[in-house]
Amino acid sequence: MSTHSLVSTAPDQVTDVWAAGGVGILEDIVAGLASGADQFDDSPFAVARREETADRVVTVLGARAWHALPEASHGRARRAARRAVAYSLAADAALAGGHATARSDCWTLTVHALELLTVAAHFDAVTDRTRELLGSPPEGRLLAAWQMVNDGLAVLGTTRHEWVGADPAIVAAAGGVLVDRLSRVLIAAALVAQAATATLPSPTTELLVNAARRYAWNHVRGPAPEAATPTHVHRSADLVRAFATRGILP
Repeated sequence: MSTHSLVSTAPDQVTDVWAAGGVGILEDIVAGLASGADQFDDSPFAVARREETADRVVTVLGARAWHALPEASHGRARRAARRAVAYSLAADAALAGGHATARSDCWTLTVHALELLTVAAHFDAVTDRTRELLGSPPEGRLLAAWQMVNDGLAVLGTTRHEWVGADPAIVAAAGGVLVDRLSRVLIAAALVAQAATATLPSPTTELLVNAARRYAWNHVRGPAPEAATPTHVHRSADLVRAFATRGILP
């Protein structure tokens, strides 16, 4: 494991807050965004604002789908998944702009999750749990969401070797990308599974399918999360130090 000591009681406490209450925090923020009187007129402003709000609604539906699953059902992935999903809840709250400490909590949660996700058994348990939730390819429009998550798992495998066995104090520089992606494939798979069980066509089923497709599109696609190197970490410190001491001229 790492030669750096990164775990303290603080990360445990922050994880507990977001794991236990993060869904409620996010729901309250998004409810405020969705309550604007101008949400449903046809002006360009309203359309743009509504699109942003719809993305936040989808994150709530994803969080609900994940938390509807019994914790015990996650088996070996339980600890790592709990930490990773706590991160994504804080990240979504920060993005929605309605929680004072969400952004700083993300840094704490990144470190806390990486303590596990840089260990092969935990990394693999999360991806195995995602495959389990994903199940067999569904029919209809839900297939697109399933395929994006399935592809996302394949992409994760291409950089696994950069993270597993790495020093969290180094890879934390880009660790939020890994923690986010692993949490997102888990949540997207939970949404796919929830939509797949709603077998009878209905408005609710259609909303779940739309949410699964949109969540996967927003969060699961993209290049493989690459780990940072010691050189990158040092260069970042140089940039910040130079700016803070006015060493970078305009």
